Amino acid sequence: MKLKDLYQKHSGKVSQKWSIYLNQYEEKLNHYKKLPIKLLEIGIENGGSLEIYSKYFPNAEIILGCDKNINCEKLKYTESNIKVIAGDIKEDATKRKINKYSKFDIIIDDGSHGSIDIVHTFCSYFNSLKDGGIFIVEDLHCSYWQKWGGGIFYPLSSINFFKKIVDILNYEHWGIDQKKNWLLREFSSNYKINLNDLELDKMHSVEFVNSLCFIRKKTKEENKLGDIIISGKDAVIYPEIIKPNKQTIKTPDENKNPWINKDLLPEEDLVISKNKIKKLEDHISVLLEKVKDLEKN
Repeated sequence: MKLKDLYQKHSGKVSQKWSIYLNQYEEKLNHYKKLPIKLLEIGIENGGSLEIYSKYFPNAEIILGCDKNINCEKLKYTESNIKVIAGDIKEDATKRKINKYSKFDIIIDDGSHGSIDIVHTFCSYFNSLKDGGIFIVEDLHCSYWQKWGGGIFYPLSSINFFKKIVDILNYEHWGIDQKKNWLLREFSSNYKINLNDLELDKMHSVEFVNSLCFIRKKTKEENKLGDIIISGKDAVIYPEIIKPNKQTIKTPDENKNPWINKDLLPEEDLVISKNKIKKLEDHISVLLEKVKDLEKN
């Protein structure tokens, strides 16, 4: 049965999901349907989603829900593979409880939806995802709203964090002497996140759908561009393309490219420029006042 059908027929604990989520989950999660998976959902409200996931993944080893609302401890289930942890996922005590279940095949963040919380959650729990697993972030529409720490041009919104992951996937083509986490340093410094241990090498793909982001994880070797594969024998137009040895991509030195090797990231440059403009405006105001005083005299 499809996930959307399970939602429509469900009569137990309450759960709510936008229609597009259920359609996308059917497409993205169908591969795991009959496997003995481990699933973690962050933010469970009334707990109905855990019941539905337990039916959708009948062979699931564990369906774990975590919510900072202490009342979630009252949730009881007849299914033995459903577990609930009541606690803030940012706290060490909660992390230890979650990590007892080892790594997960699917992690769904349906938590507070604030940009800082979404970024913290991803950076804290991406390493808890198995190779071949998928990390899902829900309700990214909040990243466009000021109340949730967002805005379409706000550089530290959660959706802009995941947009930067696209560049990290293509790291081998940067051509500069920087580490991957260099690109995320503004998030690290502003949100007080340690990115040194984050498994950036294992980020395989990022896909955006309306209000959703799917990040797949694979081994470092599976994420490389690899050798070029040449098939066929006739190359009348470009005969030089046929070479006997393996060919890998040769990235040019981009250290002198002003659009890639910058001392300041665009968002840092923006803040500094705005501060400079503010100081100049204040200075102009002072000078104008002096001019007015001189004119009076």
